Amino acid sequence: MKKNLPILLASMLVNMGIGLIMPITTLFLHNRLHQSLVTSGYVLMGFSLAMVLGNLLGGWLFDHWKIKPTHYLGGVLVWLNLILLIVFPIWPWYTILVIGYGLGLGILNSAVNGYIAAYQKESPNLFTNAYWLANLGMGLATFLSGILYAHNIRWVFAVALMLFVTTLIVVKLFFQEIPRSSSIPKVKASWKSRSHFSGSLWFICLLLVIIWIGYEQWNSNVSVYTLQQGISVQKYSLLFTISTIEIVVFQPLLNFFFRPTFKNEKYRILSGTLLLGISYLNLINAQHYSQFLIGITLLSFGDMLALTTTPAMINRFATDQNRATIQALGSTAGSLGRALGPLLGGVMIQLWNYQVTFIILFAVHLLFCLLGSWQLKSNSLGKSEHLNM
Repeated sequence: MKKNLPILLASMLVNMGIGLIMPITTLFLHNRLHQSLVTSGYVLMGFSLAMVLGNLLGGWLFDHWKIKPTHYLGGVLVWLNLILLIVFPIWPWYTILVIGYGLGLGILNSAVNGYIAAYQKESPNLFTNAYWLANLGMGLATFLSGILYAHNIRWVFAVALMLFVTTLIVVKLFFQEIPRSSSIPKVKASWKSRSHFSGSLWFICLLLVIIWIGYEQWNSNVSVYTLQQGISVQKYSLLFTISTIEIVVFQPLLNFFFRPTFKNEKYRILSGTLLLGISYLNLINAQHYSQFLIGITLLSFGDMLALTTTPAMINRFATDQNRATIQALGSTAGSLGRALGPLLGGVMIQLWNYQVTFIILFAVHLLFCLLGSWQLKSNSLGKSEHLNM
């Protein structure tokens, strides 16, 4: 882990930047800029869609242009928008600048993930370690976000700016241009193998969309549900602190139980997806705080099993010529799910109720577990990936 510390640090700093700004966006727009919750939702959707575009652009640039300049491009876009946010935290500039921030963040995040993917073959647990540190950084940043916001919104943007300045310093000092193969192996594949390869990869991306649509209910609509059960905002917020602690404590232990093989990764993703689904089922008619604690614990373990494993699984479908682009597909799927989650959840709750919505989420997760047991097959991978079957 020590030799990969600069890569892990860069990933952690990027996630801290996300954790600082996004939790206070709705609060700032509604309480300080006097915008409706609907408007705040559209702003967050704009941010997520900008990250989608940034992820795709960053992945393509990483694979087809230069590695370090791709990081610099994303980082400078983030810097520019954060500096302007410090100066102009006013409506409507806030919306425009947060969306610009999302675009730069998507490029930078995609480049960092692409760099991790390039070294994954040498360090099989690199994605897992990156996810662990990202959660640690996200928890710390979310905690700091509230403290800084209480003083002045500009402090939030200023600290985020310092984080991203540090990120590019790490990239400058420790990241290297990865030699690209001068000749791409020309391996003829049958139509059947190509379609299966594509189907498996796109299945994982679609699964990520589903997972994040459900996950975002905990960040949005479940808050209203807990208040309706007489549970305070402070106790609701404490659930995410507990979740972060659980992930930080238990995530490293999973490496001892699961070797980095395709079969283990497949079972981790499917079992994690099932636990995420059960966490929503657990919320049906939940009235006591202990039930929400059980739900967030199920969510945490589902998170640790599924979301830590999908980047490594996706990397198995990549070649040295397209690793960042393939990782960008996964990041894009996650951003799309986060963008759609609050909106789709709100629509389902409005059409039916919370209980029906939770049942639907469980049923969809269960369906994807069953589909995944059939769809994800090791014979869809390239020859080089069969070394770790």
